Amino acid sequence: MSVTDEILVTPEVLSCPYDYYRRVRDEAPVHQTPMGFWLVSRYDDVMSVVRDAERFSSNFNTSFAGGTGPSPELSAILADGYPSANTLLTNDPPSHTQFRGLVNKAFTPKRVAQLEGEIRQVANALLDAFAADGRVELVGQFAVGLPLTIIADALGVDRADMADFKRWSDHAVAPLSGLLDAAQMLDCARSRVEMQRYMAARIDERRAEPRDDLLSDLVHSRFDSGERIGDGLLVPELLNVIEQLLVAGNETTTKLLAAGMLALIEHPAQMDKVRADPSLIPNLVEESLRIESPVQMLPRIARVDVEIGGVPIPAGSMVMVMYGCANRDEARFASADVFDVERANARSHLAFGQGPHFCVGAALARSEARIGFELLLERMRDIALAPVEQPTERVLSMTLRGLTALHLTFTPVTPEPVT
Repeated sequence: MSVTDEILVTPEVLSCPYDYYRRVRDEAPVHQTPMGFWLVSRYDDVMSVVRDAERFSSNFNTSFAGGTGPSPELSAILADGYPSANTLLTNDPPSHTQFRGLVNKAFTPKRVAQLEGEIRQVANALLDAFAADGRVELVGQFAVGLPLTIIADALGVDRADMADFKRWSDHAVAPLSGLLDAAQMLDCARSRVEMQRYMAARIDERRAEPRDDLLSDLVHSRFDSGERIGDGLLVPELLNVIEQLLVAGNETTTKLLAAGMLALIEHPAQMDKVRADPSLIPNLVEESLRIESPVQMLPRIARVDVEIGGVPIPAGSMVMVMYGCANRDEARFASADVFDVERANARSHLAFGQGPHFCVGAALARSEARIGFELLLERMRDIALAPVEQPTERVLSMTLRGLTALHLTFTPVTPEPVT
């Protein structure tokens, strides 16, 4: 069977898509799938699309993976919440430029740097809970809690409500898998409305009493260009930004931490290199992002008739830019399927996107992952997969790739006493 006839959204392909990706790059780097959308697989072609906001729109329907438009039942549930708004991910210049500039004010290098102490404190507290056990399920006991706590604190979520926050986050990304049935889509919609109401209350609190946190920065920020100069975000717009920060601020970093640790375990020589030279940890983060990109692909809409890689694509087509596939393109990365913590050009990966939609939280994600790996490797030795029937579990999604469980054994390292 030709790769152009194969269905991407199947458990068989999604469980490990890299052989499929390789054949797409080699045999049909730009082609229309049986599902109707187009795949763009090579690094240079993906880069050409994501940098060209004039010909390729990001204003796609975020429920694209679920099929046609919302059902009457789904619409009725969503009607109890706030209307949707296009701010960042599903917006285009010049409107996107104005929203991005406003959000950038809340995500300043100073604000990210201020969070470093809290990141280290949260990471150590999570480690303290299992460090003496010699066993851990790393996703649930560490990789979820670290970024989730940081973004929840920044957005004014009470830590007592963290379980709800995690559920809302899971349900926000679940429709992107392409595998949900109608009942599951309704559950996700109910969670969205629940989250909207909760966060709207936090927004009201920050309007009345600002604090030194990210949510207050967003609530009190003002546009400095465009027709709304001097105005702030409306509640639906704030909620849309918050939902995106919630997902980008924890789901992707969770997947990065778990993927990087599994890669180190599967490549002991690379683990030894990082232990011998911890200055490699920042590049470990970049190489983990490249070889196991948390965001595998996202859509664009062709505004006009276009050509990509010499292939004509009609206006109105949905074009799926395959970040995870492009990040293994041999034309850009030598021995691209090899995990190499010393890779010189690892940071040129596309895991954070490129162009106008480059991830606004990239600096925070890099900081969390760097600190997370530093402390995990400091406090754990002899890290190995636990001798259980299924040491790893993985979510299946065409959009997001990552582990849902990673069972490990290790030898605890007693921290040096502080004098």
